[in-house]
Formats: sequence, structure tokens, C-alpha cells
Amino acid sequence: MSKYDFDIVVIGGGAAGLTASGICATLGARTALIEKHRLGGDCTWTGCVPSKSLLHIAKQIANARKARSLGVDFTASVDFEAVMKSVRATRQRVYQDADSPEVMQKRGVEVITGQAGFLEPHTVQVTEKNVAQKITFRSAIITAGGSSLNIPIRGLQEAGFLTNESIFEIEKQPEHLVILGSGPIGVEMAQAFALLGTRVTVIALDEQILIRDEPKCTQLVQARLVEQGIQFHLGETIHSVNKTSGEYELEVGPLAGADKKIKCDAILVAVGRKPNLEGLRLENAGIKWDKAGIPVNRQCRTNVRHIFAAGDITTFLKFTHVAENMAKAAAVNAVLRMPFFKHEEKVIPWVTYTDPESAHVGKTGAELAMQNAKFDTIEFPYSKIDRAVTEHEEEGLVIVH
Repeated sequence: MSKYDFDIVVIGGGAAGLTASGICATLGARTALIEKHRLGGDCTWTGCVPSKSLLHIAKQIANARKARSLGVDFTASVDFEAVMKSVRATRQRVYQDADSPEVMQKRGVEVITGQAGFLEPHTVQVTEKNVAQKITFRSAIITAGGSSLNIPIRGLQEAGFLTNESIFEIEKQPEHLVILGSGPIGVEMAQAFALLGTRVTVIALDEQILIRDEPKCTQLVQARLVEQGIQFHLGETIHSVNKTSGEYELEVGPLAGADKKIKCDAILVAVGRKPNLEGLRLENAGIKWDKAGIPVNRQCRTNVRHIFAAGDITTFLKFTHVAENMAKAAAVNAVLRMPFFKHEEKVIPWVTYTDPESAHVGKTGAELAMQNAKFDTIEFPYSKIDRAVTEHEEEGLVIVH
């Protein structure tokens, strides 16, 4: 009989945790999945699923408008409350079909609710409603995920703001939404809300949107967003926020100082993510970490040999498909104890689901140039592709380095 309660304890029930625990159980390990809130994590509840559902609905509006130039006239009206109900219904369906405790239990995973914190290298304490229990394990996989990053802006906390964790819960459509941040979350939500009829302003310190994508591609995306009525204040930030009678007044300008005021009725902060380290008590297990997350090697092993980590809690890229791939590596290496499954980031697909989409695999031209690499570039415009012409989707190009 094993001296441990479980072979594997997985801490965190998001994309990485669900993947890791499912694989561990399939490989025959006695597996516990500990989650303090609800299974599914960011992807199901506040990220991939609701955002892509909302974008899909918004695209129907864009298609209806485009149809007029093709001889087909649709009258598109938006019932915002019904739209958000549809988004949440889609989210719930994904949860019930793939992420719920019942689904995981059928796969052989014991689901435990509560906040897990390490007591020592082979023991965690799980606390739920002031009731604590100790659980011992042979190996652990930390998949506690990440959350929205807040930035210090005078008056912002007092005024209140939206993040990706709250934007899909709103019932009333904003008249004017200001989005702070021009990364994937910021530009996807900008396009979705603009197509739904909200006036949208994007403010970001970066001089271009989607700063880690190919500039020629992001220029095409930004041009489309501008056509759809979105205003951009790039190279600028919000210096202060004041809210009176339900209206926000923002002081906006470059870092040197504010030079304009913008009024709106909602603010979405989309400036990045931070690892969920609070409450884990990693020091009790001797696990190294910093504000960027938990460092792991290519086997997804931490500095403590029997403890692994995967997903947004680590210092690797914050994507669902990256989290799932890391989880596979962590699970196989933790259960089989043979470090042959390695996580590789050289060819990670990177996609922003605007219309047009912006995507790349491997290094961009800018990254290659920074490494003083010698390379040639081939570009091919969509306008030379018959399929793109017949579907009136000629704005785009393929770039190969």
C-alpha cells in the first residue's frame, strides 16, 4: 500500500490542470485535481470560449453589412442582452460537455474543491469554507493559471473597471468603451463591441497594435478596425480616472503627461496577465518562483524534482494550446518518471482572431533581425488567390521568412 494519499496531485482546474489530471489518470495514476473555484479556468469562462463566441456573433453583423454590396440586403439589429446570454450559454455547454467534475470523475480523477497550499514537499493543505484537510502525494503538478494584470492609474481602482474576467458578465451595452491595451484581448474585444454598435477607443503605449506580430499584418488589421469606427491613441496611456454620475473622465496622453480628456461609460483593462501565486505557499516545498511565475525546464519540472508546473503559472507563453502541451509533458514525466516528453516553443502557432486574423508560427522578421540572422522574405498577397477574390476577402498576405 502506498504511503501517499495520491500518486499525483494537480493544483488548478484550468486547461492545463484538466489535461494533466486526465492524462495522469489514463496512465493509471491515482490522481486528485484541486480547484478553488470552478473547473474550466480562464479558457472556458473568461478567455477563449466566450471571446470567440462573441467574435462569431459580431462577425455575423459584419457579413450582413458586406452582403449589401453583393446584392443581398439584411437588416441587422442587436439585442445586446440576448447576445451575452448566447455567449454564456455556449460557455456553459462547453463546461458541461468537457470540464465538469462529473466528466473528470468518469475519467478516474478525484475532484477536490478548495485552496491548496503546500505544507512541505509531499503535502498540501486544502481549505474550503474554513475546513482544512491534508493531502499527501508522490508528485505534484501546479497548474494554478493566471489572472488579469492591473496597473497603477490614479483613480482607476476607486472608479472601477472591466477585465476579461468580468466583461462577459455585463448586461447593459456600453455606449462608449475605452480599452487600455492593444494586445490580442484588447483588439479582439474592440472589434466585437464596435460591430455590436458600441463606440470604441483603444489606448496603448505601444506604437502599433499586436506588437509581437508582423507589422504588415497588424497594419491590415488596424486599417479594418479604423474602418469599423474604432479610434486609436497609440503611444499614450491613461494618467487618471474620475467617475461622476456613472460617467468616466479620463486624462490621456504620452508618458510625459496628459494632453486630452476622454469621456466614456466603461473601461476595459487588457494589459497582460500575472501568475496566480497567492496562497500556494511554494516556499514550504522549496519551489523557486518570481513575479513572472514558476521557472520550469523543458520537461516542465520545477527546481524540486518531483514537482512540475504547466500553463500560465509558469514563465512560458500564456496560450491555452501552450498550457495543454506543457500539461502533457508534465503528466507523462510525472507518472512515468522518464523525461522523454519535452515542451518545445520554437514553432508555437500564434493567432489573434480578429477579422482579418493575424497569425504566425516561428520567429517574426523583427525577431530574426534582432538576432542578426541572414534570411530572405517572400510575400504573397491574398488578392492573387482566386478563392479570396471569389469570397471578397482580398485584404491579407502571406509572409515567409
